[in-house]
Amino acid sequence: MAQSTRNPWPMRLAIAGAVLIILGAFILNSQNQAIDNAYDPRVIAVAEATGAGGEVVTIEDGCYYAVTLEGENNVDLNLTRIEGSARIDAAEERKICASDWFPMASDGTSFVITEGWDVGQDGEYALDITCQDDADCANDTVYLVHTNPHQFAILTSPGLLFGMASCCLGITILPLAGAILWLSRMNQSKGSVVMMNPDGTMTQATELTPEMMAAFARGENPLQQNVAPPFADTGLGETEEFIDGKESVMKGSLLTTEQVYALMRGDVEEATQQVSDPFADRPSIHQPATPKKDPNTAHIASWDDGNDETELPAVEERPKVRPIQREKQVDESPADWKSWDDL
Repeated sequence: MAQSTRNPWPMRLAIAGAVLIILGAFILNSQNQAIDNAYDPRVIAVAEATGAGGEVVTIEDGCYYAVTLEGENNVDLNLTRIEGSARIDAAEERKICASDWFPMASDGTSFVITEGWDVGQDGEYALDITCQDDADCANDTVYLVHTNPHQFAILTSPGLLFGMASCCLGITILPLAGAILWLSRMNQSKGSVVMMNPDGTMTQATELTPEMMAAFARGENPLQQNVAPPFADTGLGETEEFIDGKESVMKGSLLTTEQVYALMRGDVEEATQQVSDPFADRPSIHQPATPKKDPNTAHIASWDDGNDETELPAVEERPKVRPIQREKQVDESPADWKSWDDL
């Protein structure tokens, strides 16, 4: 029987995906300096201020975020443009503009985006910080970050780019390996054949070959092993004992004729009675062979060789039987009748 071959590609893809994820994580972990230079507000901030007060800073147009440490965002912020030496009346509109940049740090520090502005004109601006009601913000530090130069910083760092690509590719390959494994199992289940052997056991073939199909067309069972004579026609192999169903009857998985008739009559109790040995009254099929008598082949062979001096075995003397002799019939003569008359 041809052995079923398992598709090796699901395992290969799963191993490749796991290796890519581990490799990408290792590369990203080694890029701490590049991550801080692109995403840490404490490194890339254009201005920072601690506590209540104000800070004048010259900025360009673009998207700006006011970032504080988590738990230190007890402040209210305003960004006002300065013309000449005085501020204009209206402050810049607060707006968390859309940006692909987000604050993070290699040491795991958490940040909070407190405010945001979309500045449309270059110049000097005043960042005013006031504490919220009933809050102490003397130690709260605000970092003003220009997000436009840093939102695509990952593309400028080869290490970050390769690490992110490796992780993304590994995460994509793992589901692909699972899909290929599912499809291969579906194909194996569709192409499988289950055959019943003469001894009642089931054999399954997970791969059909042209030789097996040709054997099925001839009415043969290619899943069954060849059996040597004299039982090749019956399908019986070299077994220690003949399989007659006795064990199945004694276990209750096979009903006898009496149990079937009792079940048809509705007598469930008799039909479910345990049978000790249904073939106890039948002679065993393994009876010892009757020994054959010696046909005196040695003596016959000596006769063929011309040696007639070989002593023959003694023959039992049988009693002599004397043959039965029939009585002779005596013809009656007239003299005999005359003697009767004289008397």
